[in-house]
Amino acid sequence: MISVLMFYGTFIACIALAFRKSAVFIFVLYQGVYFFNPATKWWGKSIPDLSYSFYIVLLLILIVMMNFSKIIENNPLKVPQLRWLYIVVLLYVGASVYAVLPVPHSIAVEAFVTLAVIVSLGYILCDTEKKLDYLIYGYLYGAFYLSFYVFQFGRNSGSRVEGVGMVDAPDSNGVSAALAPAVVLCLYYFWVNSNVKIKALFAIIGVFVANALILINSRGAFLGVSVGLSVFIWSMYFSSFQRKNQKLTVIAIVILGLAGSTVIIDDGFIKRMQTLMVETEVDEEKESGATRTAYWVAAIEMSKDYPFGAGRAGFNYYAPVYIPENINTGGSKHRSVHSTWFETLSEIGYPGIIAFMMMLWGAYKTTQAAKKKLKGVGNVDAYFKILAIQCALITFIVTMTFLNRLRAEVLYWIILYTACVYNVYILKPQETKNVNPD
Repeated sequence: MISVLMFYGTFIACIALAFRKSAVFIFVLYQGVYFFNPATKWWGKSIPDLSYSFYIVLLLILIVMMNFSKIIENNPLKVPQLRWLYIVVLLYVGASVYAVLPVPHSIAVEAFVTLAVIVSLGYILCDTEKKLDYLIYGYLYGAFYLSFYVFQFGRNSGSRVEGVGMVDAPDSNGVSAALAPAVVLCLYYFWVNSNVKIKALFAIIGVFVANALILINSRGAFLGVSVGLSVFIWSMYFSSFQRKNQKLTVIAIVILGLAGSTVIIDDGFIKRMQTLMVETEVDEEKESGATRTAYWVAAIEMSKDYPFGAGRAGFNYYAPVYIPENINTGGSKHRSVHSTWFETLSEIGYPGIIAFMMMLWGAYKTTQAAKKKLKGVGNVDAYFKILAIQCALITFIVTMTFLNRLRAEVLYWIILYTACVYNVYILKPQETKNVNPD
């Protein structure tokens, strides 16, 4: 019942806010529905069986077309990472000609093109710092809901949680990858807000997300969060750009975080993370986490024969040819490559992996330029917001190194946030204000 109320409440609130504040709340609604994903939830039968995301996207398109001047003012082609995103998508479309599995590839193409359109619409509608906050709040709200659902659901598959995912991430590892970047973003908003109630809100969201990641037990997400949080906390402490009492705040956050982790971490999580230390060599007798390194080598070998890739699930199809026969793959040799980098290489080849990496490089360079500008005008809070977005992207990048997430919604939402940063602080300098630290 709580989930149904939250679902309807999200629709009502976002539509009302879209009329009162900004049309960007329709994108926020899309983010919320993505995480709710009623089709996979037990409560989904309690609501009408509709393609909610489809109608939301149509509404977004209609809103943008009615405000055509915004398309010219907020032209996505002005942003390097979005240009590279379009190239990645075009390469994926082009792979349709030679995809070894045409039907799965065409389905993936449709989803990828739709995702690029959605990201473009979000960018066109987001042209102020406040609207960027709304987009991030939408992501954190969705992450909170799914984490709350995981908390209610509990582990249902050994030491993991299955069957609670989203359209593009039905398995537990995909869910953890979508949730992991929320941790560092929650930390930023917890730190920067002076209102105690708002601090408590972001603390609650952060705790629920962390608890969900522990219940899911994804080693890739654990590494991603560890790296992303470490970079953010290290930068907060050692940066020459400081708010009042910032170093003491960092120390307090670390102590509270360590104390809190002792409450939510359990033996199942500890045992699974300990396997990170022992699974360093490929065991030919059984499948393990280290086995994926054999898949990665196989993907490189495959790329020599298919330099432009083999389309959606191309590696899965050709894996028996390139994975050594003595490697135990747990039954079938038709396996996923378990890394976004090698997924990209095997599906759209060398041009694809280059374009994908350039997209990430564009996100880094544009956000670095914005940080430099904000440091020059003394805007501490906005500076560290951009750092938090960068660390959220780092978190996802580390996580996706061990998962197939080339077409992950959340990855491109974070790319969208970096694009909005560039729009707000570089392309629209009038939005940048000199803010004195507390």
